[in-house]
Amino acid sequence: MKKITLLLFVLLSLPVFAQDSDMKVYLEKTDTASLEQYELIKKVNLIYPDIMISKQVKNKFKNNFKTNELLSSDLVYENTSKFKLYNVTILDNRCLSYTFLTPDDVLTFGEVRTFDGNTVRTLYRLAKGKSLMQYFINGKLINEVKG
Repeated sequence: MKKITLLLFVLLSLPVFAQDSDMKVYLEKTDTASLEQYELIKKVNLIYPDIMISKQVKNKFKNNFKTNELLSSDLVYENTSKFKLYNVTILDNRCLSYTFLTPDDVLTFGEVRTFDGNTVRTLYRLAKGKSLMQYFINGKLINEVKG
């Protein structure tokens, strides 16, 4: 009787777990930047040349076995030997975030967003206990806070 009860329990509970639709797989794929991504990178580089252009991106996807959802795209650079860390990530086709770490341990990070024809940049810089925050619109400094 115990064996039959256990067998029925296993048979009845197994389909419940098999129907779990919340399963997700995270994938990465290196690919050529899409036209929208490349246009964003090119526009940002014209105004802020410290953010370099790249045609290669590493796309990060979330897949629930039905659809692929693009989470973000990291730009792939061939030569960043001037930096300990150089990372630029496209969050969507209007926003990218960046992080740079120079050999003398100056950390620079922030975001660049485009909307209503304007390009807005926030820049945070940390160097040897000193901090700097700058806000730009279309390449022009509008506010600076030193700490």
